[in-house]
Amino acid sequence: MRGAFAWTAGVVALALSLGVAYAAYLLADHSWDQVVSYETPFGDYDRAWALGALPPEVELPADAHRVVLVIVDGLRLDVTDQMPNFQTLRQYGADMVALTVQPSLSYPTWTAILSGATPDVSGVTTNWFDGAVPVETVIDTALGAGRTVVVSGPQDLATLYAADRAQATFFREWTKEYMSGTYVDQAIALADGRDPSLVVVHLPDTDDAGHEYGGTSDEYILAAQRIDGEIMRLVAEFADDRTLFVITSDHGHVQAGGHGGWEPVVTRVPALFIGPASSIDRERISQTDIAPTVAAFLGVPVPAHAEGRVRPELLLPGRVDSRIGDAHAKEFATGYLATLGAPDDALAAARTADQVAVVISDARTERLAADRAERLPLALALGALVLRVPGIVFASSWRAGTAIAAGVLAYYLVYNGLYFIVHGHRWSLSAFNTESFVEQFFYLRMAEAALAGVIGAAVAAGVYPLLRSGPKGPRDRRFLGGWLALGPATVFVIMATLVAQVAWFYWAWGFDVVWRLPDMRWGFKYLLDLTQITALGAAAVLAPVVTYLAGRFHPRVRIQTAEE
Repeated sequence: MRGAFAWTAGVVALALSLGVAYAAYLLADHSWDQVVSYETPFGDYDRAWALGALPPEVELPADAHRVVLVIVDGLRLDVTDQMPNFQTLRQYGADMVALTVQPSLSYPTWTAILSGATPDVSGVTTNWFDGAVPVETVIDTALGAGRTVVVSGPQDLATLYAADRAQATFFREWTKEYMSGTYVDQAIALADGRDPSLVVVHLPDTDDAGHEYGGTSDEYILAAQRIDGEIMRLVAEFADDRTLFVITSDHGHVQAGGHGGWEPVVTRVPALFIGPASSIDRERISQTDIAPTVAAFLGVPVPAHAEGRVRPELLLPGRVDSRIGDAHAKEFATGYLATLGAPDDALAAARTADQVAVVISDARTERLAADRAERLPLALALGALVLRVPGIVFASSWRAGTAIAAGVLAYYLVYNGLYFIVHGHRWSLSAFNTESFVEQFFYLRMAEAALAGVIGAAVAAGVYPLLRSGPKGPRDRRFLGGWLALGPATVFVIMATLVAQVAWFYWAWGFDVVWRLPDMRWGFKYLLDLTQITALGAAAVLAPVVTYLAGRFHPRVRIQTAEE
């Protein structure tokens, strides 16, 4: 490329690169806010079903039933095999594997355990959620039914779930000191003389150890074993014929300490139902099934927004009538489908919770397909537009096009090599250890994207002279514009390939979170794509300098100049 066309192409490529980078920055900010500030549309419908509305033949559990719900924060399933008391308790009930909701962060998973609601329904999507959750929990329904409730744990439980309304509570801010023993001491003391129906205890110290030392560290295992003793203290205090112990975790930890993503060690957690429970070995349930099952055992209403199911097979025969779960499932589906704008014709024929779940799943599939069909024209138009960019470059100069293609390949090799191989990351929220590292994580990705973009421009400049028999360097003013244009043109083509991937995400999930969260793996990749595009704006500014220097000192150019 040379002459006025080259100068024009360089200026246009640089201007477009900066414009696209700024647009990506704005879109990344919008998309992050859409998830963090997501407002659920499912919180407004009223409860239609109460215990008195059940069919008369349904037999409710006796008021004397009690549940001790223990949430061990951040406890990995595999580490429970190194907890002697936990291993012993497995012999006395249902030893289940609970699948967490996504994202597998603390606030969304706590809410799922206590309410049975997914983040799509609860609106609790991250640990930045502020205030009281807008959905019912089993604490609410137990108190509403006149039961005595004891809660002991971090202050967050009072903030999120208004748990301080319970008759006996102990809350203390979560600090780095060992807290679990204090929470157990207080739960036992508060229950003395009150005979509570529901005891909720949150034990945080495995999570602290996981974040600080990693999910496979000796310190983490020692913290879990120490909590193993605290669990046994609770069992020794409350064990009797009427008490069901539910011991579970909100999430696990990856080896480096993070969580929030989809990795099996993060999303498959222990869920023990011991006492008047069936003997079941390592079958799977949803984390959202815990609250409905606890409520049904207590004989209190299932939390109104619980999508999870009552699981009577986890308990001894006769302890829970399965029709309680069927009635709630139909009630939840009625409100859910109405909010979704989906027809409820198929709901009339559904008799069981499993059949209701199929109706809900079909409605989601149809709504998602309709949304995608609506977004398809714009997504195709955007994809077609950006994919024309490489074609225009090749049409202008096949040599420049080939060199730029080599630069694009170099960019992806460098960026993805750093991300997946050097750092060992995945497209997952577990990539950063705690929320305090989020900004640092994305700033580092931006720096690496800018570096990879500059390297891509350098590779393009290195390949270009190899395609000519007599390459001219930028010292020759006739070719200066072409050498300068090669850099921003390379960066802009890299941007175009990333924008095409953003267009795919737009078709699949959309830029606005209206009724459901996107698949979090693809959502994380989408944010990384926007981060890369933003950072490539800086690379576009530096790229002309890189290609100029590469052209000036390229061995083939120097040889040609010497020969002349």
